[in-house]
Amino acid sequence: MSITIDKSIIEHKDVLKNKALMVRLTRKKLNRNKTDKALSEELTKLKRVNEAGAVRVNKSLFTKESTDAYMKIYSEASKYFYRVTLPWDDKGYRLLSIDIFDEFSKKFKSFSNQYRKHVVEFIDKVAEHIESAKGVLGEAFDASDYTFLSANGGVDTDHLMAQFALDIEYDVVTSGDDLRAVLTEADREAVAAQIDEQALLKFGKAQAHIIQTLHDHVFAIHSRLCESENIFRDTLVTNLEDLVDLIPKMNIAGDPAIDALAAEAKARLCGWDPQELRENPVARKEVADEAKKILGNMEGMI
Repeated sequence: MSITIDKSIIEHKDVLKNKALMVRLTRKKLNRNKTDKALSEELTKLKRVNEAGAVRVNKSLFTKESTDAYMKIYSEASKYFYRVTLPWDDKGYRLLSIDIFDEFSKKFKSFSNQYRKHVVEFIDKVAEHIESAKGVLGEAFDASDYTFLSANGGVDTDHLMAQFALDIEYDVVTSGDDLRAVLTEADREAVAAQIDEQALLKFGKAQAHIIQTLHDHVFAIHSRLCESENIFRDTLVTNLEDLVDLIPKMNIAGDPAIDALAAEAKARLCGWDPQELRENPVARKEVADEAKKILGNMEGMI
């Protein structure tokens, strides 16, 4: 995808810093599944498998029901993070628009609090959960799989709690003006220019990500609705409605073309009752045709 970003966004003093933050999600969860090496080797021999490692036996250390509560929050928080932020670097940082910061920080505080609450509840009953797993696994149960158990069989809660995390790290977007290294003036200017050029490239990719995401949603609507027998979920429509409301806030560069695309998608594709699109072939075709037109308008940007 090719998109032009006005260099003044980067070159104007502190403008990009005032429009965005870098954010990184730290997330950890206890791995519920584990490969059983002994059972894998046993099955390999029993079935006369000719290549070691070709067959692996995975077992669940806990029942799904025992981990559902914290996993639900873990999944929702992860999806929200990647939905409202833009790609930035290869160190895990993403770009967050200042316009979304208040909502984002409150939302993640809630996610973190809920996650910790459910994790603590899980840990409080972990001995019961292990007993339940023991009954399910039978002879495949092995206490040594539970690394947080002490020698006397007690639970090392600190060790277990360290397996979980759901936190946000914030940082500022750097520019050449932030260079503080001890360099000659000429070298400092050269390195600063390179930093700014890299920031410009990453920012262009971030803006392009908005268009690509919108394209993917519109394409999904067209591909699912163009054939009457295609089954679709309500989220096909509601996800786009959420996205077009979010895009103006994520559009850090204030690119009018991006805002116009979001407005067009909202006007032509949103507001429909998903059930009506299932039952009314005329409405279904109308929305599919409108989606196709919007895809055509986006061809030069993808």
